[in-house]
This record gives sequence, structure tokens and C-alpha cells, in this order.
Amino acid sequence: MIKILLADDHQIMLGGISAMLENEKEIEVVGAVSNGLEVLEFIKNKEVDVLLLDLQMPVMDGLETTMHAKKLRPKLNILMLTTNDEGSIITSIFKKGATGYLLKSASKSSLIQGIKDAAEGKKVLSSHLTAIMIDSLSEKPSPKKGEAPPITKRELEVLQLIAEEFTTQEIADKLFVSTNTVATHKRNLFVKMDAKNSVGMVKMAIDWGWI
Repeated sequence: MIKILLADDHQIMLGGISAMLENEKEIEVVGAVSNGLEVLEFIKNKEVDVLLLDLQMPVMDGLETTMHAKKLRPKLNILMLTTNDEGSIITSIFKKGATGYLLKSASKSSLIQGIKDAAEGKKVLSSHLTAIMIDSLSEKPSPKKGEAPPITKRELEVLQLIAEEFTTQEIADKLFVSTNTVATHKRNLFVKMDAKNSVGMVKMAIDWGWI
């Protein structure tokens, strides 16, 4: 029996996936949570074979959750389920230890097979994302370690507010955007700066004279 934990901040999505998997004899949904911190608390105490994880979540997004979850449970198979098809994000997710990456537009059969493959440690990727990943890898090489990457004006604003210890909600209120938008900017900064956490990100920003 494959024990699966669902993580998504939309209750409708959690309910829909749970209902979809309800009659699958080989799969058991052992829990459903709404953010990354809840994921970490859950896997500290209970066995999970596959974590089906959304990328955009409040408190702690999918990228950061993947990093921390793999430290807690190195053998945990993480299957990202998202609407994001950015090549740089996909490659970064795999580098952080994810087993697979599926889009929410995937069919029921693709999702179920993806869960089964992930449980066996096989790499899983939505078919048309392969070309996107190849294109991403063919782009300009990432900055060398210690070299400042290019970031947008809005990403810099978010970074400066993170340095001032504003929460995601406070940043969203200050910039008049949604918390999901702030989470996206934070995730892009983690990827571009190759940072492990917000503290490391702020330290690099100071070293580069951004803040």
C-alpha cells in the first residue's frame, strides 16, 4: 500500500484528489495539509511514501518544503503537482530532491501512474515538459557561486522587505499584491540566488550590496 500525503492550500483541490484516489486499492491517503510547515510536522511523526505537493503555498512554498522534507526524510518521494511550467523552476525542483513534476492539468490515469512510479523512486515528468526543461538548460549558464544573478525590480523590493522581517502577508499588503504572488517572487529568488533559506538569501543580498 502506497501511503500518500497531500499538500495544497486549496481545500477543493485536496478534496478532489482525495475523492479521485479513494477507490485505488494500492494507494492510501494518510493525510491532507495546507502548507509546508504542516507537511514537516506530519512527516516527523508518520510514515509517508509519497508527498504530493503543490508549488504555490503560503507560509512555506513547495521548493522550500522539498528542501526541508528531504532533510527530515531522505527517502521520501516528492511528486510536485502544480500549474507552473517554468523550466528553471522544474530543474531546480529536481535538484532539490523531488522525484517528479506533474501539472494539475494531468489526467487521472497520469496522476495515479505518477504516484505509483514515484513510490518506486522513478523520475516522473509531464510529457510536454521535457522540451521546456531542455530549453531551460540551453539558456545562458547560471551565475557562478558568489556572483550576483540578475533579478527584477519587484524581486528586489520583496527581498528588501524580507530583510526587514516582514511576513508574506505583510509584504503582500505593502505591495498591493496577493500572497501567492509574493510566494512566487520568493521562490524565484531562492532559485536565482541558489539559497537554502531566507537568512542565506539576505546574507548574499548584503554581500552583493542590494540591501
